[in-house]
Amino acid sequence: MITPEEIRAKALRHWNSHAYHRDRLAGRAWQALNIPFGKPGGRELLSGYAAIADAMRALRASSGEVLGYGYAIEFEAVAHRQLGEQQLPKRIFFDTEADFLRYIGKSREAVQFGRLARLTAARHPTLAGLLHIKPRLLLDYLAAWEKLLAVAAWFIDHPRPGIYLRQINLPGIDSKFIEHHTTPLTALLDVLLPDSAIDREEKNFERRYGLRFDQPLIRLRLLDAGLSFSGLSLTDLTIPLEDFQCLCPPVETVFVTENKVNGLAFPAFPKALVIFGLGYGLASLAATPWLHKTRLIYWGDLDTHGFAILARFREVFQHVESMLMDSATLEANRALCVVEDAPVEGTPASLTEVEAAACAALMQPDGSTLRLEQELIPFGQVEDSLRHAISNKCDTSV
Repeated sequence: MITPEEIRAKALRHWNSHAYHRDRLAGRAWQALNIPFGKPGGRELLSGYAAIADAMRALRASSGEVLGYGYAIEFEAVAHRQLGEQQLPKRIFFDTEADFLRYIGKSREAVQFGRLARLTAARHPTLAGLLHIKPRLLLDYLAAWEKLLAVAAWFIDHPRPGIYLRQINLPGIDSKFIEHHTTPLTALLDVLLPDSAIDREEKNFERRYGLRFDQPLIRLRLLDAGLSFSGLSLTDLTIPLEDFQCLCPPVETVFVTENKVNGLAFPAFPKALVIFGLGYGLASLAATPWLHKTRLIYWGDLDTHGFAILARFREVFQHVESMLMDSATLEANRALCVVEDAPVEGTPASLTEVEAAACAALMQPDGSTLRLEQELIPFGQVEDSLRHAISNKCDTSV
């Protein structure tokens, strides 16, 4: 026989599945909610009569008939040869919405959900479809919902505003609130804003909706003593990405390396500069027009991550070459190699034959993968490679 606890669990399942909420959002009238249960058969009734009688008393004690709210029980007479006529439950159900909500302890939440759903439909009818698909979006943010609607309305009035979150002026709403609620705001804004106001390829909230943000910093050094930035005697700069994109320095070659010390000690090279320390963040350079017109040479660690970064960089800049990322460099420095802790699986796409051969050579018979950190390569080899780069500017791999 079903217990009151099992009835509550099944009623909560109806709430948690959001079937209740979708009915309310669709404006459908409450229909009595039947709770399925197993009825005892004749043999079970005879062998477990005492236990079933106890279960029946517990069932009645927690019913709406006794409590004044909750589930109702509809009985039917069942004839039994040994026990005579027995009154057993035929149907257990919640007749009214109020009974259902009070029994599962969701009355206040349901009232709040209904009020905010009506408010949302009145202010933004286009959100009706979203809430029907994702009623949990509203349920999870009941306390913050009106503020979320206010922020959404602000973005409708100020598409792609080009300011920082801190500059949004809304009474009672600060930038911390927006920062902590980017997930529900993204769901709302993706429906409410026109496509022209959304960069759907961007996952970052600020970039997606045209806000200013704390930009990545680009560290670079000029490698030619005869060059300068706008006549200033500066050779080592760290600048925001946006300023870097507008820099347009008088160089023909740009080296990109990961290790900070390598960037600082990078040898002189005519009409060139070196960028360092970006790691997987190299993709942020994609919107830099002048980099598409210069010779690009990448030098990363001789490990699977180094080749993965190179491949990702080449997806943005197809003309990028590599430096000291070949089998000859690996073999010349094999004694300096260590086992890579967490290698990238597979060979990245976009590698040249030389690079792919070096990447394959990292794999060892015992299943481990070698790693040669770029700062361990003797400096003389670096200088030799750069001399080769000067004399072979058209090579695809340095």
